[in-house]
Amino acid sequence: MWSSKKVALTGGTSGIGKATLKVLIELGAEVVFCGKEEGQVKAVMDETKSKGACVDLSQQEGIDQFYQFIKEELGEIDVLINNAGFVVVAPLEELSRQDFELMYNINVIAPAMLVKKVLPNFRQRKIGDIVNIGATGGSYGFEKGAAYASSKAALLNFSQTLMKEVRKDNIRVFHIDPSWTTGTNNNNKGTEIPLDTSRLTASDMAQVIISQLELPRRAFIPQVSVWSTNP
Repeated sequence: MWSSKKVALTGGTSGIGKATLKVLIELGAEVVFCGKEEGQVKAVMDETKSKGACVDLSQQEGIDQFYQFIKEELGEIDVLINNAGFVVVAPLEELSRQDFELMYNINVIAPAMLVKKVLPNFRQRKIGDIVNIGATGGSYGFEKGAAYASSKAALLNFSQTLMKEVRKDNIRVFHIDPSWTTGTNNNNKGTEIPLDTSRLTASDMAQVIISQLELPRRAFIPQVSVWSTNP
């Protein structure tokens, strides 16, 4: 299955993105990814023998650059995985306007703009898969998550709306909500989120993503929430 697939993935330098990238490559898919830090992008390229782009998805220029990179390296793709995310966990009084803007730009606007770019080709070919990585907090909120949880709620609604627009063209939209995972890119302003062995791992979530994409084409699960068994 995967040897004929071309995949574009955002946020591939750490956590869920990197774990998913490695599994896809092992399965034989042709994958490109992006990250924000040049050193991390190069390190992952060297480790996985894949092709990556250093871009800032909080800016339209970075979104345009990654899409151009996708076209140059892969041409048309079969799967878009919107994994890149930014999180600041803090009481509302300590969250700045910039915190809100960064989270909404990266967590909501970047996925929407990338989907907008690949969608015409998906529609023309009557096939394509879109995976949006949300968060369980996007469904119910959590203390000190005013900006992050609300941005993920917006992404969930985007996924649900997009699904209703594109199903008729045989395009699948998967929205996958992990709870906190080890290696999450947390920027904490007032709380500590412990890392421990009972928490979900990035590899756990990579397995979930792959399993969804391997469903028969006539089937998809629109939203999956993944919790730690013993938090």
